[in-house]
Amino acid sequence: MKAFFAYFSLGRSPDSRLNLSRAIGSTIARQILSGVLHFIALWIITRQLGPEKNGILATVLLLPYTLHALLNFGLGAGHAYFVSKGTGDYKGMRTVNWVLAAGLWLAITASLFACSDEFIRQYLPGIEKDLALYAALLVPLMLLATWSSSLIQGSRDYDEYNKLLLLHPVVFCCGILFLNALNSVTVISVLTSYLLSYLAFWLLSEWKIGKLKPFQAATKSTSFDSLRFGLKAHLSNVITFLNYRIDLYIVSYMLGAIETGQYNLSMQLAERLWLISYAASVIVFPEAAAHTARPAELHKMTKKIAGTVFTVTLVGALVTALLSPFAIPWIFGNEYQGAVMPFIIMLPGIVLWSYMRIVSNALAGLGYLKVNNWSAVICLAVNIAANLIAVPLYGANGAALASTIAYSVATVYTVMMYRRVMEEKIRDFESQAARV
Repeated sequence: MKAFFAYFSLGRSPDSRLNLSRAIGSTIARQILSGVLHFIALWIITRQLGPEKNGILATVLLLPYTLHALLNFGLGAGHAYFVSKGTGDYKGMRTVNWVLAAGLWLAITASLFACSDEFIRQYLPGIEKDLALYAALLVPLMLLATWSSSLIQGSRDYDEYNKLLLLHPVVFCCGILFLNALNSVTVISVLTSYLLSYLAFWLLSEWKIGKLKPFQAATKSTSFDSLRFGLKAHLSNVITFLNYRIDLYIVSYMLGAIETGQYNLSMQLAERLWLISYAASVIVFPEAAAHTARPAELHKMTKKIAGTVFTVTLVGALVTALLSPFAIPWIFGNEYQGAVMPFIIMLPGIVLWSYMRIVSNALAGLGYLKVNNWSAVICLAVNIAANLIAVPLYGANGAALASTIAYSVATVYTVMMYRRVMEEKIRDFESQAARV
């Protein structure tokens, strides 16, 4: 994979410290291995649970994933931003991580205890209160894993960061394989595998943080600086998460467990094509934060990476679109035939969003968070409106179409704003250089 991306000659980071082809290639290699492990686990889970129980699992997982998206406060982005600038205070940041995660978990647990069984079943169809409480245990572990690993990302040691992120899928897949061998794949046991994998991920993150050398900057950024920055990015992150999951919730609410299980599979498979854009954005965000004073070089780097990501994702989408009518029923069972068409309909939006992810991470690294916030708001508004119209008419196919439309509109807006921002920054930099 490193050699493959070397073919595209992505060059080096603006300070020449980083070989971009190697860094992104190794990150994609990790993403591919993670994707293979996830696919194996997904294959076992979907076949063992069937569409109905898989729909219940997807619904109950909406609780921890939604709470994680709402309550992470963008702290991970703030950690990575200041650490990449060389001013991060590891010790203070990790202490706040622990206190905040513990406090949030206590508040979530108390709130769920206060809710009636009927209330929970109304908003999480088919989910009992005890199951919701058990799933809520995921929230603090997911928060701690996200916040702790972001400190490693900000250190710009991408080899160590990639090794760290491999632990979660390895532990999860091994857990599912073990359960399958015991013929014990249930909703509860799968949730337990999620818990153990995030616990291992967080503990290894803490161990690696302890090995980091503190920066010698004259002024150190604190966890409160991270929180202030993160809160600015948080709105975009929350709305983006809702964009990823609002269609699943609407399908669950309107169509029932079987359709939800099928749609959940198509959505998860389509999102596997984002592995390249995810990998590249891991590099782009801290590199943009570290090189805000070199706009022309940064713009050149971002354009090259975004174009390469778009091309590779497009090729992958075309290939999977051709294979999916045969591959999905064969691999997951004929009862998942209903996942084929939503998967194909989602692909154009998935491809366009992969380009937008690179651009938006460059904007975030530059501190232009308002653009990403507005992009997320526009996407969510279009997504909700289109889903409410299309799902009653076309079912799961309508939900997929709504996502593609929303992703396309958001991509056009973000790319236009990125070009405007970069042209202005480059023009200002050249004017200052001419005066000197």
